[in-house]
Amino acid sequence: MKLNVKDVTVNKQTFTAYQVTLTPIAREHQHVLRHWRNDPEIQQQMFSANYITEEQQLAWFDRINDCNTQWHWIVSYKGEFIGSTNIKAIQKGQSVVESQTLEAGLYIGDARYKGNVLAFAPTLAMYDFCFENLATKEFKALVKTTNSAAINYNQKLGYKIKAQSPDTDVCEMILTEQDYRLNTTVLKQLLSRAKKQ
Repeated sequence: MKLNVKDVTVNKQTFTAYQVTLTPIAREHQHVLRHWRNDPEIQQQMFSANYITEEQQLAWFDRINDCNTQWHWIVSYKGEFIGSTNIKAIQKGQSVVESQTLEAGLYIGDARYKGNVLAFAPTLAMYDFCFENLATKEFKALVKTTNSAAINYNQKLGYKIKAQSPDTDVCEMILTEQDYRLNTTVLKQLLSRAKKQ
C-alpha cells in the first residue's frame, strides 16, 4: 500500500527485513552516528570529509529531524547498531513520499559487517520499502570514482553507470525498479535463508 503524502510528513517508518531493522534516527543515536561518520575509513569515502563535532552533529540532526525531503534510519542487527541508511528526494519541492527519484546513502559502521553479505540487507530492506510504499521509480547514486567498493556494491544491486565526468571524481549511477528486481533475487534468497538457520 502506497503511503499518502498528506498523511506522512516526517519519517516515522520502522521496518524489519532481511535480518535487519531500520529505525528512524533519534537524538540518542547521534553519538554513535557521529563516531561512525568520523571513522577515517568511512570519512574518506564521503564528499565532505571534515571532522564532525558533537555540536555540528546535533545541529544537523535538528535540521533534518522534521524534514520531509530526506529520511534517515539507524540499522540494527540482532539488537546491535551496525550502520545508517538514508533517502533524499531529488525533485525540488517534493517529499521523499512523492519524489519518483531518490538518492540513497548507506554506511556500515560496525567493521564486522563490512564486505559481508549482510551489508546488503539495509539497502534491500530500504529499497523494497521505497518501491512498495512510496512513489519511487528509480534511485540515483553519486559515488567517488575512487570508491570501487561502493561502485561494485551498487552494480550488484543493478545500478548502471549513467555518467562519469573526466573533470570530477564523481560517478553517477541509476537504478530502476526493474533492474533492482532482476539483480537482487540471489542476494534476497541468501539473506532470507540465513535467517532460517
